[in-house]
Amino acid sequence: MQFSFEYGCRTLNFDVEDDNLLYYAQLGDLQPASSEVDELIKALDNPLGTPKLKDQVDPSDQVVIVADDLTRATPQKKLLPPLLDYLNDAGVPDSNIKVVIALGTHRPMSPQEIVDRFGSEVVSRVPVENHDFQDPTKNIYLGKTQSGTVVELNRDVYEADLRILVGMVMPHPLAGWGGGAKMIQPGVCSEKTTESTHFIGGTYPEPLQLPGNPESPVRAEIEVVAGRVGPVFLVNTVLNHSGKLVECFAGHYIQAHRAAVKLAEKLFRPNIPGLADVVIYNAFPCDRDFWQGFKPFYYANLGVKPGGTIVFAISAPEGVSGDAPEHTNTVLSWSTQDPQLTLEALEQGVIADRIAGSVCAAHARLLERAQVICVSDGMSAGEIRSLGFEPAASMQEAIEMATYRHGSQATFGVVPYGGITLVKL
Repeated sequence: MQFSFEYGCRTLNFDVEDDNLLYYAQLGDLQPASSEVDELIKALDNPLGTPKLKDQVDPSDQVVIVADDLTRATPQKKLLPPLLDYLNDAGVPDSNIKVVIALGTHRPMSPQEIVDRFGSEVVSRVPVENHDFQDPTKNIYLGKTQSGTVVELNRDVYEADLRILVGMVMPHPLAGWGGGAKMIQPGVCSEKTTESTHFIGGTYPEPLQLPGNPESPVRAEIEVVAGRVGPVFLVNTVLNHSGKLVECFAGHYIQAHRAAVKLAEKLFRPNIPGLADVVIYNAFPCDRDFWQGFKPFYYANLGVKPGGTIVFAISAPEGVSGDAPEHTNTVLSWSTQDPQLTLEALEQGVIADRIAGSVCAAHARLLERAQVICVSDGMSAGEIRSLGFEPAASMQEAIEMATYRHGSQATFGVVPYGGITLVKL
């Protein structure tokens, strides 16, 4: 069979012998809504677990819309103008509304990226600001959770009368799924808060139990943090294989999120007949850098036999961690170290970057499961090797390397999309 992967500005084409193909796991196919605006308004007027949005605001209220950044596919440009109109109709003027971009620890969006993502109408009507996770003057201390997580939140978000979280639901390697309370933590929290929740995931002894699990321990702590914030109204979208809006879910940040997850499972969690000797996995659309690509690398392990091989395709135009450049040195230095040594280094303060350090511990555990051959234009061969991967110049070369390792009878799985979390029958 012939396959094509979306890869940066081009496609990667390769063949797999029919007799060797165990599975080809694609996104599920759900029909898009006929109108994004109608779908949004329906969700706002029929929320789960809360009153209608228009019944939760007064004309004098200060409202902050927390919106995800360009690492997500949420159609913000289409959703935010009607959301602003809805708030206006409820009596809240544009002058009382602000958009804060839920960057987490990602790099700030440039002015042009903000216009491209949110649209000139939104930018001309209300302020649109990057969250700054590092500036202590921009974040407010809200104490600690019972498990010890320090809660520091964007001051503008905290001081608002209502927060509206606008994002999307897709699998996440640590929190189980994106969306929901994740728009608060890590979206608009400080680095210190994000360190704590990532540490829970990075140190979890069975990492493959986390992806696709909406009740993961990381998700539980994230929702505890969100509970400290004050009134929150969630708008979560589910997008189909073409990036088109299927359905909006609105209301309580836990109840509406779980309803969205149930639908999203039909898209992102295809069944496979068994684990393959070799999994060919495409990082797209989580492929801007390896910091995002860690997610599809994580998911690829769900479809490969222990001792198998992952052929991992990631364009990574921004390299190892262009999205969060402060993580690059830690990722390159610690990804192949024994996970227990990494955890000890984190506890002793040897690794200052606790977010990246905890990810490295999870990364190293996954390297114990399978060999990885990486095809990437954006990372050097040295960087690829520092990740514990073996570089290949092309997909065909990578497939030949995997076939040489496992023999001509090796079984192959092919996954064209980087958000898929496989479920073995």
